[in-house]
Amino acid sequence: MNRFIEFGSATSIPLYNCSHIPLTPEQWSEKDGVSRPIFGATEFTFGMLIEILYIPLIVVMLEKKNFSMSCYKIMVFLALIDFVAVIFSCLMTGFLTFQGAVFCTYPNLIYISGCTAKCTWTGSCLTAMILVINRLLDLSFNRIKNILFDGNRTFLILIIPFGYASYFLIFNPPIVFTSKFHSWFFDPLIFEGRSAEYNNIPVLFNNFLIVITTCCLYMFFCCALGAKTKNTKTSSQTRKMSLQIFFQSAMICAVNFSASMIYVIMNYVEVPFSIILFGQFTWQMGSASPVFIYLTLNKTIRNGVLLKLGLTFAFGKTSVVSKTSAALVVQVGNRNVN
Repeated sequence: MNRFIEFGSATSIPLYNCSHIPLTPEQWSEKDGVSRPIFGATEFTFGMLIEILYIPLIVVMLEKKNFSMSCYKIMVFLALIDFVAVIFSCLMTGFLTFQGAVFCTYPNLIYISGCTAKCTWTGSCLTAMILVINRLLDLSFNRIKNILFDGNRTFLILIIPFGYASYFLIFNPPIVFTSKFHSWFFDPLIFEGRSAEYNNIPVLFNNFLIVITTCCLYMFFCCALGAKTKNTKTSSQTRKMSLQIFFQSAMICAVNFSASMIYVIMNYVEVPFSIILFGQFTWQMGSASPVFIYLTLNKTIRNGVLLKLGLTFAFGKTSVVSKTSAALVVQVGNRNVN
């Protein structure tokens, strides 16, 4: 984004200058783009639905009884990032897909969107890792957890992912959309044979180190949770929930790991369109899946939403495991990714 501010527009930046071929935006779309109206309309509609559903979830998490807990402070921050991420992974992608757009069709719009989308992806990755660390400490090292996250200290911790995401927003090149492959790439596909000039090492670092580390932490968390329930007198229902958490974590990790690796591979190796499409889908679900997870597996949030809608619901006693699951159910890191 700093280059955009420095030059005044995307097309004034040498590597993103479309003027070397005298074409109008419409002609660029006809030359390199592929319009997919059904895909575009479906993605846009799905994104709108997710955004609407996110609003009551965030409102419930902001309630004093919930927001007083450090895990909910982190979850709110993560939900806000995902709310913004859906704008680009679903709404913007749907619009550009419907139009059959390429970078030179809407250079300024795509440049700014690509910077912001990448910012939300990387920020959510690191925030998700912090959430897992918070839950792991709460389960096994409560004293350390209190030192790091007690009270308003959580907000100080959240400065880290905020600064991390800000770096990718301001100082890192964008990802750019092309309808030809229905995805976002490092290379805007303006100049032939110059893809290496668009390499983005910081994004590769994020996709390999942050995402893989978070997946490993999820596995440690599940092992610690299993040991805790095994060494205490717990009901079969509680043990069943513990097993559900494990499989849920494994599924979330698999989706986000797949999205991360596909994004890295498709920027350097020619892969089938179906693989790129799958990577795009996993990125979208990385931002959208928390809505379904919260409403189906998080009893506190689900009941809170029902009450907001004017429906009465009996709150049962919350076990140690259900408290833990309420904070656990969140994606590892958003995220065809950026």
